[in-house]
Amino acid sequence: MVRANMVMAVAALAASLIACSPSGASSNPAASVAGPQFPAAVASLDDVEGTWQVVSFGGYEPARVTHPQPAAFANFTQSGVGLRIGCNWSGAPGTVRDGHFAAPAGEVDAQAQTAMGCGKEREDRDSRYFAFFRESPTMELLNADRLKLQAGNTVLILQRPEAIRRETLPDMADMAGEWRAEGLMLINEEGRRGIGLSELQARIAITGGSLAMTSCPASTVAIEYTADGRLARVGGADAAQINAQCGTFDEAGFGMPDLKPTRLADLLAGSPKVYYGGPDRLTLQSGDLVLDLTREPCTMLNQSDDHKRTWTSDC
Repeated sequence: MVRANMVMAVAALAASLIACSPSGASSNPAASVAGPQFPAAVASLDDVEGTWQVVSFGGYEPARVTHPQPAAFANFTQSGVGLRIGCNWSGAPGTVRDGHFAAPAGEVDAQAQTAMGCGKEREDRDSRYFAFFRESPTMELLNADRLKLQAGNTVLILQRPEAIRRETLPDMADMAGEWRAEGLMLINEEGRRGIGLSELQARIAITGGSLAMTSCPASTVAIEYTADGRLARVGGADAAQINAQCGTFDEAGFGMPDLKPTRLADLLAGSPKVYYGGPDRLTLQSGDLVLDLTREPCTMLNQSDDHKRTWTSDC
């Protein structure tokens, strides 16, 4: 599963709208309610607005793991497209029209980007991905959730994150057991912010019928695992009851405005969505709250005072 990355995205985001009107009514009732025909050229931002996860780019395929904020994505908005393919964030100005992402005419300077060092291979891939959108690639919807862009011989395949989430949902048996809380994020129109939870000793316990914190039996929420991948609350404790009975949720000892460990109660009782990242990674989302969980041990990297020796230890 993708770890929450607290580096702020530096991205310009995408595009103007060009209306696409129906060609006319049909006398056949079945035809009048028929859905769109695919593949279809993208007519306007209306067709693609929002976030898409990278499936493949020029032969490279990122890990097919899911998270409310994918590590490799293209986010089309009114002003262009925000971009990341696993290392740095950037973007490209442009508009979506007439089956293309139309970059501005003439010479365009490279856009601002974050400057994390990720090794030559990943940094070179960043550069190719960011430059791809300056080549005015064609845009074609393969179906309602899958998008193809092409510039020259380079092909980019994108898919809606929600479609990938549903395709990769785990069985309850894959989730059952105890999970260590790794981080809690608040994601809304103002962006995202998060806190680490490595110091929280309690674990999140999931069974076929309950979701709870191991440190507080009163936190037990009765759940049903739904077909659309939610741990839907069907009884048991609500958020107010959990906070009233389980004050130890704040044992991590830090937070920020609107985001403290006590907000775990809102998530536990909020019928969270499941995002599966493999046997050791799971993310739960309820509203604007996102909780990253892991089964991996918590370790810290230590360094000697003279900076000559490093070692790991348990958190």
